[in-house]
Amino acid sequence: MSCCDLSHKTAIALSCGLILFVAEGINYSLMAPFFPNEAERKKDISKFVVGAIVASNDVANIVFSILLPLCAKPELNKFFFVSGAIIGATANICLGLLGDGPGGYWFASMCFLCRTLTGIGAGLIWSTGIPLLTSLAPKYAGRVSSLAESGVGLGVTIGPPLGSLLFSLGGYKYPFINSGAIELFLTMFVIFSLPAPTVQNKRTQIYDSDDEAILHDSNNSDAMSTDVSLLQPNSNKNNRNHTSSAAATSTVQAVVFFMSQPGIWAFSFVMPLFGVPFGLLDVSMSPFLKDHFEVDGNTAGLYFLSLGALYAVAAQFVGYATDKGFACYTFVWCSSLLVPVNLMFYLPSIFPFLLHKYYIVVVLAFTGLFLSGVFVPVFFILHELALSLGFPPQNKDQLQLVIGIWMNFFLAAGRILGSVLFGGIIYPHFGFEKSFLAVFGYSLVGSLISNGYLVLSGNYRRMYYDIAVLLEEEENLDRD
Repeated sequence: MSCCDLSHKTAIALSCGLILFVAEGINYSLMAPFFPNEAERKKDISKFVVGAIVASNDVANIVFSILLPLCAKPELNKFFFVSGAIIGATANICLGLLGDGPGGYWFASMCFLCRTLTGIGAGLIWSTGIPLLTSLAPKYAGRVSSLAESGVGLGVTIGPPLGSLLFSLGGYKYPFINSGAIELFLTMFVIFSLPAPTVQNKRTQIYDSDDEAILHDSNNSDAMSTDVSLLQPNSNKNNRNHTSSAAATSTVQAVVFFMSQPGIWAFSFVMPLFGVPFGLLDVSMSPFLKDHFEVDGNTAGLYFLSLGALYAVAAQFVGYATDKGFACYTFVWCSSLLVPVNLMFYLPSIFPFLLHKYYIVVVLAFTGLFLSGVFVPVFFILHELALSLGFPPQNKDQLQLVIGIWMNFFLAAGRILGSVLFGGIIYPHFGFEKSFLAVFGYSLVGSLISNGYLVLSGNYRRMYYDIAVLLEEEENLDRD
């Protein structure tokens, strides 16, 4: 995406919005290097409760994703986006202040409350952020999505070492207070730079003047006669008022459409897989490094760098490939390759010579690399699946919003599985390596179902040809 293609105002608005994704990634990953050890050893909290605290963020996220369609409207995306940042940042600061309080039940309950609020904030940001930002540059939706994912990846990269650094300088509360304050500061720029979203006339989003001429062509007049009147602006004042009041209902109807499609469920089955490694690593990586390599919270964050760095860099190439029509290809291959990567965490239990710090860094790097290939194309694939299954194309605004909510729901479900089931139950009883063996089994089944559906239904090849035709038409229009 070239800066020459966008106005300065749009470029600034995109940059500010994307920076907020970086801040959210920092807040999400900040606690991983030190929180589990601090909570267990200084606040007398069990491993299961630590996993539950980590997961409470995603439980709130997933519940809020269910409720959000009842009040969500595309024109409120900016309000929800900004509100999410303010709520999450404030709760993160409060989480840091808990370090000066007592441990035990009081500490755990207050952590649950703060993490619940950060989950609500994250749900607002992740559900509305990508639809909001892609609407600023729809021609580059794939690359805007990849930049948002890269922003999260960059934040995940920065978060652990920043958390370790601030923890070594000022103890438990410094990382939370500083990261929350930074996000609040960045939110002020977003408020003034991002334009308020507008819902355009539904039909003019799809057809331009040349398309209208085609619709009036004598060869197409019979087939398209029922749609021609819809191209004309609706001057009925009551209908205009009804459009605003019915927006939330349209969003609920879009969610119902998604839930009624077996194909979307089959594809979405693998999506929780993407969040499982994040949830499990947040709970287990820091104690694992402490037990095997004597790595404490001051330096544990450096090990997460390889995952976040590869994720952020690779997401740019995946976004470019998505815009060129290779979204489905990229997703299928990267999700398939991610399955054996989970098995690589288990191999040191069979081959002890692999139990080395650099081996863990390499496996984390592969995890970040292939996760970028499955995160970025999901928005485009769900969009094309919904349209091919009969979703009304004139309701594009509701479709984009619902896709954001749908993705957030399933990714949060994966993080809950990772932190509670795998990190809070399997990990304490069976250890780090066998926890990832269980993840391998789950991811293998999920990958077979989701990728099998894409291939057997013909979407694996159809999406490439559809986007190729679309790009060719856009190039012809540009030349004309």
